[in-house]
Amino acid sequence: MFLDDFSSLSPDCYLPGDPSYSEITGALDFPSNNTADPLSETSSILARPLSQEALYTTIIHGPFTGSLRNTLEEQLQCIDAYALRVTALIDSIERGNEGERNIRFQQTRQFLEPAGYFSAGLLAAGYDPHEKISVTFNTYVGKWTPEVKTNTDTRTYFAWEIAAGALKHDRTSEGGLVNFRTTHIEPQDRSRISDLEALGARLQGHWEAEVAKPMSDESGPLAERSGKADVYVLRGTLQSLLNDKTGFEKLSVETQEAIHRTLYWNGQVIIPNLYGYPLAGYAFIPDLPFDGNVEHRPNKGLMIDLKSGKASEISGDRGFSEWAKENRHSIVSRFNASDRQGGKDAHWPKAGEVLDHYIAGNLATYPGRQNIVKDKAVPVWETFNYTKSRGSDYFLKHGSLSSGIAAAYQGLNANNAVWNDQTQVFGASQQRWKAIKEVWGSTFGYAPVVGNLGQIVFGVHDSIYGMTANDRVAGNAAAAISALQLAHELSPVGPEAQEPPLIPFNASANDRYQWHPAAQPNEVELTRISNAPATMPSTPAPTFAGMREVEFRGKKYFVADKPDVADGEHYKLRVPDAQDPSKLAYSGIAAKPDEAGVWTRMGVPGGGLKEYFSRKYRQARETLDAVAQQHADMALPVKEHEVEQFTKTLVTLMGESNAGEFEWIETYTHADSDFVNGPLRAGKTTPELEAFLGEFNQLNPYEGKAYRSAFVTDEGAKRLKDGVGKVFQDPGVQSASATVRNSAEWEGWAKGAAKQRTHATQQVVYVFDESVPKMNMSTDFLKDHVAIGAGKVLQVLAFKEQGQKLFVYLASPSKIPKHVYNLFDGKIIY
Repeated sequence: MFLDDFSSLSPDCYLPGDPSYSEITGALDFPSNNTADPLSETSSILARPLSQEALYTTIIHGPFTGSLRNTLEEQLQCIDAYALRVTALIDSIERGNEGERNIRFQQTRQFLEPAGYFSAGLLAAGYDPHEKISVTFNTYVGKWTPEVKTNTDTRTYFAWEIAAGALKHDRTSEGGLVNFRTTHIEPQDRSRISDLEALGARLQGHWEAEVAKPMSDESGPLAERSGKADVYVLRGTLQSLLNDKTGFEKLSVETQEAIHRTLYWNGQVIIPNLYGYPLAGYAFIPDLPFDGNVEHRPNKGLMIDLKSGKASEISGDRGFSEWAKENRHSIVSRFNASDRQGGKDAHWPKAGEVLDHYIAGNLATYPGRQNIVKDKAVPVWETFNYTKSRGSDYFLKHGSLSSGIAAAYQGLNANNAVWNDQTQVFGASQQRWKAIKEVWGSTFGYAPVVGNLGQIVFGVHDSIYGMTANDRVAGNAAAAISALQLAHELSPVGPEAQEPPLIPFNASANDRYQWHPAAQPNEVELTRISNAPATMPSTPAPTFAGMREVEFRGKKYFVADKPDVADGEHYKLRVPDAQDPSKLAYSGIAAKPDEAGVWTRMGVPGGGLKEYFSRKYRQARETLDAVAQQHADMALPVKEHEVEQFTKTLVTLMGESNAGEFEWIETYTHADSDFVNGPLRAGKTTPELEAFLGEFNQLNPYEGKAYRSAFVTDEGAKRLKDGVGKVFQDPGVQSASATVRNSAEWEGWAKGAAKQRTHATQQVVYVFDESVPKMNMSTDFLKDHVAIGAGKVLQVLAFKEQGQKLFVYLASPSKIPKHVYNLFDGKIIY
C-alpha cells in the first residue's frame, strides 16, 4: 500500500486509554469522525518539538482513537498506517536548521534499522514484539520414512524476529529419501505464528521500498544526513565533555588536549576498526593523529560510542582488549553484517572471531601485508586501528569534524544498511541468516512493552548496559547530545540556561545531563539528572557582595555594578546557583537598562542571544578584532611570520590561477571595473559585460577568506550595524584581496571609486568568510586579486567600529530570508 492508497485505511489504529496521548497532542483538535487525513495530522504533530516517548507513541499508534485491533485485516491496516507515519517521519527530517535536522534524524534513526522498524510495526498492530515463542527442529534418518531421531534443536524467537522472517527462513523442508527434517510448533502457537508471518510479510514490503532502499543509497539524502548526524553527535559529545568540568577533569591531559585540538584546530577523527573492519557508530579521537605512515598505528585516545553516550580512554592495545571485553555485544552489533559472516579466505575471517581472539589475549595471528606481494603473520593485538589493509573499504578512515569524516560515515552507514537488509530481513529471496543473537540489538535503546489495552510503557531497562532506567539516557543519547550541541550553538550557558532555546527534543522540562563515571575505569557516560521543581524560599532573598538586584520580565536577577559583557554596555543577569545557593550562576541573559530604567535584552531586534553567542558569530567577531588590529598596525614593520604567510598565499594564488588566459579579465584588472559594475548595478547589460561574465564563470575558484575596502552611504552603514543576522547583496562584482595588508593598501583605489558614487562617505572593510564563493583573478599585474560574483547574497555575522572604519564580517547564509538589503545604501532589494 502506498500514499495514494491511504484513503482505504481505517483510522482506528490507536488503542484508547493511553493517558500520555493527550499530553502529546496538546491543543491539537482531531476530528472524531474517520474522514481526517492521518498522514497530514501526523505531519502536523511532527512539526512540533516532541519528547522521545511522545515521538514513539505518535509514530507507533498515530493520532487516532477507535476500536481495538481484533481481526487480522484491522491489524494489517494498522501496519499500513504505521508505515506511512514512518514515511512522514522520514520526510520531516530535513526541516529547520542544520542542528534541528540532525536531531530529527537521530530520533528517526531507530525506525531505520530492522529491529526498531519491525518491533514498532508489531506494536502498532497490538502485539508485544518481545513475546517469546519456541519452535523445535528434529532430524531423522531412515529409508523412505523417518525412523531414528538423530538430533533435536529448540530455538526461541522474539515475535518481531518471526515478523522479520527468521522462522520462515529456518523452517525445514518436509520429506526426503534418507535424511529427514521436521519443524514442530506447539498447537497453541500455530495461529500466533501464522498471524505474525502475515503481518511480517506486509512490513517487509514496506521496509524494502520505503526504508531500506533510500537508506542504502550512498549518494542519497538519508545516507548523507546519517553521516552529518554522526559528526554532529560527535561534536556535541566533545563540546559537552569540555563544558562539563567534572567529567572533563576525569580525562587524562592527553585526551583533554585531543578534545581541544579536534574541536578548535580541525584535529583528526578516526572511524575505529579491527583488522580493517570498521565499527559503525563509534569515533576515535587519537592522542597522536595518524600521519599516513602505516607503521604509526594510532592506538591511544578517546573512544566514543555515538549511540549510547559513552566515552572511554583507550591506553593502547591492551587497553582496547579490556574495553572490548566490557563492550563485546555492542561492538559485534556495529560490524558490517558481511564482515560478521566473513568466510571468503584467510584474509576475511569472521569479525566476531577476531574480536574474541583479541579479548582472549595476544595469542592469535592473522595474515597481514608485509609488502605489495607478500604477507606476514600479524599478532591480533596489532589489528586495532589496522593501517595495512589491501582493500580500500578497509583502509583506516580519518578526517576532521569539518572535512572528510562525515563522508566516511555516510559511506559506512549506507553500506551497513545494504547488508542489514540482506541478512536481517527475509522476503521472497530468503537470504542466509547467521549469528542471529548478535545481529539483533535492543529496540529503541529501551524496550517498549505492551500493557493493558495496548498502552506502551517506555523506560523498561535493557540489561545489556547496566544502570537504571531513571538515570540512563540510553537510546535517547544521540538525540540528547545533538540537542545539547544545538543549545550550545544558540547559547553558551549549557545546563544553567534559565530560558533554553526551543529545540526538537524535550525529554522533560526538568531534565538535565552530566557526564558521570561509568562502571569501568577511564570511562564516562552521559546521564540524566532529574531536578526537583523550584520552590520559593521562606527566608529573605540572599544578598551578594558587589551585586545588585534588578527585575527583568517579571523575574528577579542580580547584576554587577558595571557592565560585564564584552561589548562594554550590557550586564550578565545572574541567579542563585541551583547546586550552591550561596553562589551565583549566569542565567544566559544579557541586558541593559534604558533611560527609564527598563531592562532590555541584548540581541537583534526581537531579542535573543543567538547572534551574539553562537560559535560562528563569536568567531566572526574574533576575526574582525584581528583584522582591525592589523589595519591599526600598518605603520609597523612587517613581522617574519606575516611575510611567510603572505608569500605562501600569493604563490598558491598564482599557481592555481587561470585568469591570465582571458582578455576581458585582463581588461577589468588593468583598466577599471566600471564597464562591468556600471551596467550590473543599473540592471542593464552590454556586449562587453556579457563577454566578461562568460570569462568570469570560467575562472578557477579561490577558497579562503578575502578582504575588501569600500565606501557606503551613511544609511548603508547604519543598516549594516543594525543588520547582524540579516542578508545583503551587491549587484556588482566585488574585487577583494586574499591578504589583509594588501586590502588596506587598496584604500586609495576605494576612495577614488567612492567619489563616483554619490554620498558614499563611510569607509568599510569587508571580511568575506570561506563560505562565500570567490573566483581567483590573480595575474602578474595584481597577484592577490580575488573577486565575489555579481549578486551573491551575504549575511552579516559581526561588525566593529575602529577609528573612522567600519569592519563587517560576511558569510553565505544558510537560507534566503524574506528581505534582502543593498550592501551600498541599505535599501530593501526584495
